[in-house]
Amino acid sequence: MSALEHTVADSIAGKCVLVVEDDYVLAREVCNDLKNHGVNVLGPAPTVHYASLIIGRRRLDGAILDIKLFGQEVYELVDVLMARGVPIIFATAYQKDRIDARYRSVDTLHKPLDLGHLRRKVAAFRPQKPAAPIAAPEPVASSRPPDARETTQDRWARLMFDAMRDDA
Repeated sequence: MSALEHTVADSIAGKCVLVVEDDYVLAREVCNDLKNHGVNVLGPAPTVHYASLIIGRRRLDGAILDIKLFGQEVYELVDVLMARGVPIIFATAYQKDRIDARYRSVDTLHKPLDLGHLRRKVAAFRPQKPAAPIAAPEPVASSRPPDARETTQDRWARLMFDAMRDDA
């Protein structure tokens, strides 16, 4: 391990990072790599709704987000995280011009991901000034009524999370 890799490993160990990705293989690869370097990983969360349930009121050092999850964009979650002052990295196949103009300043890594580069970005996470004052963070509202049946996306999200948890 080079001196740079030791420095990065030391600076990411103990950080709490949310991973939001709907590609199971990539999510597993990212989460396992970060865990192997001492990161406390929350996720992977394959949907915005599931991510909001995972984070609750936890303190996050940063978040790695794919932009499109099963056809739903993550911008609603980005707003919540920015309001909390959480640094964000987009891990996406989108080019800058396809990212909503309001979010083009968010640090972006393009797929396929270079995990070493991702670790360096995580090492650079620093608390941000909250985008707007908030009294108590609330999870992103679900688009379905509370008493509606579980959607296919939520079911896949739960199954993926359970599978990842069993493998850990």
